[in-house]
Amino acid sequence: MENKIIIEKLRDFLEQEQNSGKSLFSYRCDSSQINLVTKSKIKIGLNSYKEIILEEETGLELGGVNRKSFSIIFPISDARLIEHGKITLLGREINKIEKVNIDFGMMLLIGTNNGTDKETDELRHLNFISNGIEGFSIRTIPRRFWCRISTSALKKGFSFEFLGNAIISLYQQKFKGLIKSIELIFINSYQDSIEQFIEHSADINSKSKEKWKKKIEEWRKRIDCDYDWGCEICPYREECYNVKQVLVSREEI
Repeated sequence: MENKIIIEKLRDFLEQEQNSGKSLFSYRCDSSQINLVTKSKIKIGLNSYKEIILEEETGLELGGVNRKSFSIIFPISDARLIEHGKITLLGREINKIEKVNIDFGMMLLIGTNNGTDKETDELRHLNFISNGIEGFSIRTIPRRFWCRISTSALKKGFSFEFLGNAIISLYQQKFKGLIKSIELIFINSYQDSIEQFIEHSADINSKSKEKWKKKIEEWRKRIDCDYDWGCEICPYREECYNVKQVLVSREEI
């Protein structure tokens, strides 16, 4: 019931934004849309396009240091709450954007097949799509979501519709059997919408942090760690990680 309330709150927010006069589009990724990816001039493939897009090669930056941005991945077991293949865009399509750097947020709603905690956690590791789409890369920076699209990809017709279809395709390839449904929400250009969306999705982030905090506490008890500081600033972090890997290997054996 809690997940249903969260998702309904987000859908209501998007409807309100549309009613206020903001641009909102819906795309559908289904069997009829397969050609959009397979026959596109822009290629996709798991781990096939590990490229760094330099500043001089960049046609459009999404998010970044001086922009509002977010990325949220929300896996849930009740796949019925998710509209499989739906791609929602609040903002402008790429061919309507005149700037070279825009505010940007992306959310993935993923219905799972009751996978393990480890499998579900892997769904949140979004960076693999950076190596799967030609002319698209995710830059790593603390507390910011930052993507680059190359000028050559823009000339080939790169769009948010294509990006949504490509992400869905890559996720289904990588996590075949684990994903039952997947839905995407993109927000760009509207800085206030991004700020409000982050507020509306705060429950998701708090649930994820609580779960992660609990795991850390369990791990610290397991290795008899009584330090007051957090793991992220612990001077013994590397040693602790190595011990953890040994214990994990022992469990697997």
